[in-house]
Amino acid sequence: MLWIAIHLPQLPLDVVLRSRFRSASGEPDPFVEMPIAICENRHIGWCNHHAEEAGIQPGMSEANAHALAGNLQSFPRDERQESQALQEAALWALRFTPHVVLRPAGLLMEVAASLRLFHGAQSIASQLLSGLTELGLHARLAGTSTATGAWWRAQCDDVSAIFENDFRQALDPLPLHVLHAVQPHLDTLQGIGCQTVGQLRRLPRTGLTRRFGKELLRELDRAYGEEAEAHQWFEAPANFDAKLELPSRVEGTEALLFAARRLLLQLTGWLTARHAAVISITLLLHHESTRHHDHRSSPMTIVLGMPSRDIDHLTLLLRERLTQLELVAPVIELTLKADQIVMQAAPNTELFPTPASDAESTGRLVERLQSRLGPDAVRQLSMVADHRPERSVAMPALTNRHDKRRNKEEAVPHSASTRPAWLLQQPLALITRQHKPFYQGPLTLLTGAERIESGWWDDALAARDYFIAQNDQHQLLWVFRLRTVDEAAGSGWFLHGFFG
Repeated sequence: MLWIAIHLPQLPLDVVLRSRFRSASGEPDPFVEMPIAICENRHIGWCNHHAEEAGIQPGMSEANAHALAGNLQSFPRDERQESQALQEAALWALRFTPHVVLRPAGLLMEVAASLRLFHGAQSIASQLLSGLTELGLHARLAGTSTATGAWWRAQCDDVSAIFENDFRQALDPLPLHVLHAVQPHLDTLQGIGCQTVGQLRRLPRTGLTRRFGKELLRELDRAYGEEAEAHQWFEAPANFDAKLELPSRVEGTEALLFAARRLLLQLTGWLTARHAAVISITLLLHHESTRHHDHRSSPMTIVLGMPSRDIDHLTLLLRERLTQLELVAPVIELTLKADQIVMQAAPNTELFPTPASDAESTGRLVERLQSRLGPDAVRQLSMVADHRPERSVAMPALTNRHDKRRNKEEAVPHSASTRPAWLLQQPLALITRQHKPFYQGPLTLLTGAERIESGWWDDALAARDYFIAQNDQHQLLWVFRLRTVDEAAGSGWFLHGFFG
């Protein structure tokens, strides 16, 4: 087993910074350059480095902190926002493994089964940190063979290597404050010269139990793999409906894309946990009400040609749509919903291109064209249940390709008769010479008549006999003769198409 622990040591400070002092485009607000602290019970709990430079330390009273720094910005701790940030991080972590555990200030992940898929533990750690940074969270990662051991290592900022499987090298040098059960007895242990986990393990177990209780030894045994651990796995919600309150009024679409990507990160993790891919998503832009208008929200729906959960692909489609969007009012909040999903297993790794990979590339090209040019700009040929050739083919807008594969049994069967690839938009009237149709020379009829008589119900009756003909240049043509000939129809012969 391989566990990765994600410790968020500045979580209360991060949620305040990303919601108050960061623009929607991700650039730090100049206001952040001043001392900032998070208070709990009128005492400083967390502070940024500008506050530390002013002499402010966690545990100090709020009044003393303001005395040291007159420009100190202090805020109360917001546990609801912290819980929301942990949920966002957990959804992102689900992209790599379904085994995610929530901790008060971080996450635990068991990733042994995911190492080959994501090309090793270092690659997983790198992608994890990248996504957490985009979420506005500062994280510290560490890994080892047990969950408790990984969590201990993640609490230390001087760990030499992220991953270490040897228990003695990984855990023995750690300071005692990383143990939860040792906190009430920390001063006593340090008073007898016990400074590290390795030194604590070398003390007699019976004496430790008698003086500090059994829980201390149990935590040690869990960290060193001598006692089994039980975990409550994080479960993703049944439906994806995530909201993001923007730190300021947004009037440009580029800033909206940065903010929306935070929601897409959560969406891709949620889809991976459900072994699914999305077909349709809706981004709701909630506007700021003005004096004369209440604009409420603007929905923007993106329908994919093929199911996907690729974060980069979804970001690209969203960017194409946002560049064409004109905001009716400043945006203050975003909501992302997964309208339609389908079950989809993880793709197999392939050395050479396959029909499936080629189809996926074509589908992504179509989706990008539709996002840039509009859904009606990309069209497809489709069969229509009509015997009249000019009405048997239509060019509707290209709809969801997944639905078309699923409803293949409802497709209109094509005629068994031979049809040309090039059909004229309007039939061309032909002259006759010696009772033969003439087009760049006399035509020789090669096949018997194919009679089509249809359209009486819509006042567009077609009563024709079709033939395949050949001219002197050996070109094959598709011609027909009207069954009823009047003076307006001339000879009654018409050219309707060419064979390739």
